[in-house]
Amino acid sequence: MNKIHIVDNVISEKSLDSKIIFNTSSADNFLNVHNLEFEILKDTNLEIEYLNNEEVKQAISFKIKPNVKFNLYETRQGVKNKIQYKFFLEQNAQVKVTKFYNVSSIKEMTSFYLNGEGALANYNFKTISNDKEKYDIMVYHNASKTNSYIKNNGVNIQKGNLVFNVSSIVFNGKINCEVDQSSRIINLTDNKCQINPNLLIDENDVVANHSANIGKFSDEEMFYLQSRGLNETQALNLLIKGFLLEGITFNKRAIKKTINNYWR
Repeated sequence: MNKIHIVDNVISEKSLDSKIIFNTSSADNFLNVHNLEFEILKDTNLEIEYLNNEEVKQAISFKIKPNVKFNLYETRQGVKNKIQYKFFLEQNAQVKVTKFYNVSSIKEMTSFYLNGEGALANYNFKTISNDKEKYDIMVYHNASKTNSYIKNNGVNIQKGNLVFNVSSIVFNGKINCEVDQSSRIINLTDNKCQINPNLLIDENDVVANHSANIGKFSDEEMFYLQSRGLNETQALNLLIKGFLLEGITFNKRAIKKTINNYWR
């Protein structure tokens, strides 16, 4: 497994094979943005862990070559994050992004550019929100026969204020595209959360769906688990693990430990 560990914009661990070209540049003196650039040449996986104890600004880009399948696994912890991601996919390129966040305050913009026919973006994001978090996700279907599947799951606690803005754009003449958005927030506070799904489609030959849900776990779910001998906190812990670990195939032990730190 290719792996990078970054602490406060400093790379503390890096293990990459020849399938990935990686470049980084020092933070700009004016904007104070740290740039990370990846070029994915062949089928491969990459795991990145981010940890910051101070404010960070990052611009991260991935260029995925034709016919390449790329799996990206990320965890992020820390405070005051301002992040921009860009994914560029050429013909028949596929990216699967799986992320788990436990951060305090973040603004993040993620853009997918599906530039070649057959390009596919699969995005599976999980977060525990205990402060202001705002995520903007843009998917540009710049070619026909492109597919995007965007899934966001968040648990909002403490001072959390969680916002998902998801926009999928299909231009006229880009036929046989499939667009799917699914976002859900479990809000365990009285704070306001938002999900804004946008389907901006200028073509008839497209399959498009979206779903958005904000609420708590159902009384039936909680009652069922408590009737089996669990107390309220234990029942909530179990439901949250199921909600946040769905689709997670990496660092599961560490993620379970994070969840247990909140609900034990």
